[in-house]
Amino acid sequence: MSDLVHIDGAPRPKADPKVIAGIAMNLVLVCAVSAIVLGGVYVGTERYQREARLAGERSAVSGMLAFGEGAEVTEVRQYLDAPKREVRYLAKEYGNESAPTREFVFGLDGSLHASTAGAVASASGAAESAESANTAEPAGLEELGRLFVAKQGGALAGFVLEGESRGYKNRIRFFVALDSSLAVKGVRVLEHEEDPGLGAEIATPVFRAQFSGRTPDEIAALGVTRDPMPEDWHAALSAFASSTGGEAPAEWRTLMDRERTKPIYAVTGATISSRALTRGVKGTVDHFRRRWALLAPQLEGEGASR
Repeated sequence: MSDLVHIDGAPRPKADPKVIAGIAMNLVLVCAVSAIVLGGVYVGTERYQREARLAGERSAVSGMLAFGEGAEVTEVRQYLDAPKREVRYLAKEYGNESAPTREFVFGLDGSLHASTAGAVASASGAAESAESANTAEPAGLEELGRLFVAKQGGALAGFVLEGESRGYKNRIRFFVALDSSLAVKGVRVLEHEEDPGLGAEIATPVFRAQFSGRTPDEIAALGVTRDPMPEDWHAALSAFASSTGGEAPAEWRTLMDRERTKPIYAVTGATISSRALTRGVKGTVDHFRRRWALLAPQLEGEGASR
């Protein structure tokens, strides 16, 4: 291989290994310093982001259920242990990190395998302890979302269910609020990456209001149509979405009887996003409806099984 030369043909001096080593060390140093700075920024801001997200969720939970001061909210985290064919529930007072955690473990057939009340025989006959109830979140399990159980004055006030569905671009994360009879009180989209002016319209109050007032059976049968939304129904939904608690507008109550068995009216040009949120709400409510009958007796009678 011939020696390197300059563009004018003059011989190019050979590179000094010490110079190359110095350049390499400088690059390593710059990369290390950059990594430390970025890591420090992440550590410094991650806590505030987490606190901001928690504050937003608390506001959403209290706002969707419209309960007053002194309400008790229990957060329940759900996990699937596929190899053991079990569903694990970790329940604790919402927002109180020092509160004890209760654990309930059910088989997919609905049988109780373990609880914090004591050791319960598992399906295989072995006794399982619930001493791990106050430990960190279980590793290696599939998250099934959270649910919030609210009590006001000792009586069941309602639920907020966390769910997600695959949208046109990415996941759509949402909350569904139910009253004590399991009818939908409201839907709120928390995160999405749908296109502005198209799929993003599923997060608007008018679109979300279409789910409100429907019973679990009506939600289970819910579909999506590309037909245009009737003008009177759009006006009623706008009035309902603008109401600030208390009695629902009379025009909404009247038209709800007409519309409750009809499908959701899709956002124009965003049928995929509309179907994604509808599918997510249906699945989330259906999952909760089936599991609440098992979970309610374990949460100190916080609700009647259904």
